[in-house]
Amino acid sequence: MVKMNGVRKTTPRKTKLRTPVMAVTVSLFIAMLIAIVVNAEGFYHVLNELVMKNLMWGTGWVSSIASLFMVILCIYIMCSKMGDIKLGGPNATPKFTYMQWFGISLCTGIGAGVVFWGAAEPLLFTMEPSPSTGIAPGSNAAVLWSMVRCFMHWGFTPYAGCVIFGVILSYVILNMGGTFKTSSCLVPLFGKKVATSKWATAFDAISAFSLTGAVAGGLGYGAMQLSTAVNAFAGIKPSPIIYAGIIFVMFLCYNASAISGLKRGITFLSNRNVQAFFLLLLFVFLAGPTAYICNLFTESMGSYVTEFFANSLNTAPYPNSGMWPQNWDMYWWVDWFAYTPLLGLFMVRVAYGRTLREFIVIEWLLPALFGIVWFAVFGGTILHAQLFNGFDFYSIYKAQGAEALTLAMFDVLPVGIIAKVIMLVIITVSLVTQCDSMTVTLASMSMHGADENTEAPIYLKLFWGIVFAVIAVVFVILGGIDGVKTIKSFCGIPLTFICLFITIGFLRYMGKRPRTISGDYEYEDEIKDAPDSREPVEKKDHGILGKLGW
Repeated sequence: MVKMNGVRKTTPRKTKLRTPVMAVTVSLFIAMLIAIVVNAEGFYHVLNELVMKNLMWGTGWVSSIASLFMVILCIYIMCSKMGDIKLGGPNATPKFTYMQWFGISLCTGIGAGVVFWGAAEPLLFTMEPSPSTGIAPGSNAAVLWSMVRCFMHWGFTPYAGCVIFGVILSYVILNMGGTFKTSSCLVPLFGKKVATSKWATAFDAISAFSLTGAVAGGLGYGAMQLSTAVNAFAGIKPSPIIYAGIIFVMFLCYNASAISGLKRGITFLSNRNVQAFFLLLLFVFLAGPTAYICNLFTESMGSYVTEFFANSLNTAPYPNSGMWPQNWDMYWWVDWFAYTPLLGLFMVRVAYGRTLREFIVIEWLLPALFGIVWFAVFGGTILHAQLFNGFDFYSIYKAQGAEALTLAMFDVLPVGIIAKVIMLVIITVSLVTQCDSMTVTLASMSMHGADENTEAPIYLKLFWGIVFAVIAVVFVILGGIDGVKTIKSFCGIPLTFICLFITIGFLRYMGKRPRTISGDYEYEDEIKDAPDSREPVEKKDHGILGKLGW
């Protein structure tokens, strides 16, 4: 560490790689990719029919319980004395404004997903409700049911696991002096010696494998939607070459951002993208059926709140269910658990100087509310056009897939071409920031002795960036959207159990922590509390937007 202008920064040293973490991840995916290339149909049949269906039916219910538990825990931390704990110690100074932090959280989390599914899920669920509900497709009941399901998939439940893991890792790394790797979460359970054990290496390898599959899958979603845009604007139909070309361009963008660093790369892009998000959301709300959207949102929120626990634990163990909860609800839960360790680790880099209560609000509460509002606006717009104005978006879905629906929806709005351009910018930047953040995090975790301020060498960032891109190309070309979903959920199932176990262990550890007479937690003796060790948040006062952090 050296001190420059009063700020202590991590100096680059000779990089010692954590070869097992990298080798295990790459080897598993090479084996998987070879199997897909040799016989894609057979591979996905085995994975879907023999593995995933049995796993989701036999263990998917655990993901429902775990996800609900994480939501309850987020609320508890936000409302209890635990929320007063300051990450980095009582004298720690934040290095990001609230708005910068929120922008990073939104764009590295649900950003690209809400754009892809914002119009698709409400329409699809309305026209194809779960068979076990007995709801007629396209009916009033189907509309309400579909919106509640969307709020479940993109509201408070999915992100809770990532945020709780972010809380655990932030506390261990910033307040207990843990190293910057996902296996630091094992320290409260097994002590500091576990950090250098083979168990820690194994956990980091599992985390890297799961995260790689999840990010590559998200990159695949984006490539499919962008290829539809290329078709709409240039008349070039989606093809393997188009998919590969789009992913290659994305690779160049997110690696350039990763190389530029957290402050100049992710922070700048995320905050510009948040402005585009709100601009597009406001446009669709005002240009679309505004009154219908407000009414639909109000009634849907009522059902979402009153039926939250029942919907959270829905498993539909009936002969006519078609495994709908396993294919949708539980798929999303395990998909998010695949992101949990590495996304939680990335959160450490932006949480310094904030309390756990602030952490929960910025990383969980606000993104969840944004997701709910987004689906109400986009879902209300496409459903109104489908059910009231005679536009047959369902036929578009059947012919072109979910990736075509959002672009098609803009055709019913005035100056829809402008909205399409904004949407494409949002998709691109969201994917860039998500892949960028995970590239940086994986690269740092692949080094011995890295901390939350360490910038990994460029070649390590390029390595993980290439891995993401290659896997995404194979997924999309040989598996399509169903193949992407299968791989992502397969990666998340084991982490569901691991994350639940670690969370319970962390709560047990915190229950034994010393407290003051007033009930406040006492800070750890080994706390990393050095006021000059982080860059303070930039002071801005350029009007209202400046005060908000823009």
